[in-house]
Amino acid sequence: MLMTIMLAAIAAQALASPPAPAPTVEPSPAAPSDEQRIAQSSSVGQILYAFDRAAWVSTDALRATAPKQQLTGSGGYIVEPIDAQTLHVTYYHGDTAHAQAFFVADVRNGKVEQKTLLDQPVALTPRQLTLAKARDIAAQRAKERAYKPCTPSPFNTVVLPSRSGGPIAVYLLSAQQDAGTYPLGGNFRVIIGPDGQVLASRPYSVGCINMTAPKLPAGAKPVGFVVNDLLDPVPTEIHVFASYSMHMPIFVTTPDHRLWKVQGAAITPADRK
Repeated sequence: MLMTIMLAAIAAQALASPPAPAPTVEPSPAAPSDEQRIAQSSSVGQILYAFDRAAWVSTDALRATAPKQQLTGSGGYIVEPIDAQTLHVTYYHGDTAHAQAFFVADVRNGKVEQKTLLDQPVALTPRQLTLAKARDIAAQRAKERAYKPCTPSPFNTVVLPSRSGGPIAVYLLSAQQDAGTYPLGGNFRVIIGPDGQVLASRPYSVGCINMTAPKLPAGAKPVGFVVNDLLDPVPTEIHVFASYSMHMPIFVTTPDHRLWKVQGAAITPADRK
């Protein structure tokens, strides 16, 4: 069953501007605590799943609604929260400089509640244009840094709007190819400033990690997946996103040899047995 995501939390927390890189002048700010990192991973991971789900179901609605000739050519989509329960997805044609919206859908609780194929394409709003430009900038950064997905499909891109014109976080995620295998590698984040400059970017793994559900006897199901994280002191938003997507826990070993259990948005220490 699809897990309900509280978009009120999105508006209140995760759409806040992502932290900018630490300044080079001394003294540098204290590193966030494990508790702060876990809270952010939990919050942002929920949002990634909600935004990605909205893009997925609205794409299905687009394909079922629009003529085939409207499904070809350049373009993209952007996702915006419009209230505490609704994500608004806008699909556009053309490059960013000439983008024209042609299909919109409202998604609530992971389902398309309303969809409209526009009679006439319309220009993107300034806010939408900023988000579309962020997609392009992140794609260019991926080329410069040779960021590659761990599956044959192009990246799924999630652009998280910011509050008050702050930095925008763009996630480049490896696309899941089948229900039994999930890519925990090939996922990246690019943070873009209000002036369009890349403030920071990072990978979430050092290689490809494709987790495949084992074949088990009839009636049995796996307890969870185990993965090593070599880059972070606690589980990240990618682990939360993956747990939601796989509908099962993920056990994460961090560089200090601690073991964590990620089950949806809950991140807790786990005992080694």
